Amino acid sequence: MKPKLFIFLFFSIQVSIAQFTNTDVVAKIKVETVDETITAVATATNTTEVYKSLRYTLTVFRTDAKNNLTKNLQEERFTLEANETKELSSGTMSSKDPDKIIVLLLIYEDDKIVAKDRLAFNEKEEKKPQKIEEDVSEDGIELEGIVIEETKTKPGRDFYEFFYNSYTLNQINGSKIVGVHETLSFGRTTILQVKIEDNVIHQFIGKPDLEYLEQMSKIAIRKVYKYFKDLKKQKNEIFQY
Repeated sequence: MKPKLFIFLFFSIQVSIAQFTNTDVVAKIKVETVDETITAVATATNTTEVYKSLRYTLTVFRTDAKNNLTKNLQEERFTLEANETKELSSGTMSSKDPDKIIVLLLIYEDDKIVAKDRLAFNEKEEKKPQKIEEDVSEDGIELEGIVIEETKTKPGRDFYEFFYNSYTLNQINGSKIVGVHETLSFGRTTILQVKIEDNVIHQFIGKPDLEYLEQMSKIAIRKVYKYFKDLKKQKNEIFQY
């Protein structure tokens, strides 16, 4: 009977997470194609009767034929009246563009992700095991290999570069969003955190020392790798029941 209870509790948690995202606020990237031009429009909708003060990040990941990755980040605060839909940002591209392009829209309320959407162009379809959907989030939006940056200082940005380069080289390709966050601490110091969803994987005091920051990135990468490895093992064990 214990395994059945464990499965029930697990799926109860999954359902609650799914309801938390894209419920009160809905993120949507709309696409329209005219001739050879593709227009993508990021929108947000408040489905409640309550005024919302929010923040969004719109990140465009572009990978060329030589597997070189570039990232463009747009971030802004905005508000939504009750039942209001608002256009946040828009952009165009050619339908003949050969690069792999991923557009990720995240909407935050009180620094927590409350809505998200993802759009991909020229993404090769890979065969994945059907028994475990480890690269799909609770609401069906694939978020594989995404690392977001929310830093405020040069040491924070330097750490992010060390961490992201190592994350890419080690091909971790996690199934959940990994965030590098920086918050103000006492005096002029800051706290750097590596988080997966709301879980703090590693945190430390930021310092303008490249050797120190590189060492912290190595520690963080090991912890992130272990987190995804344990998560995969947990899903495998649940499936066996």
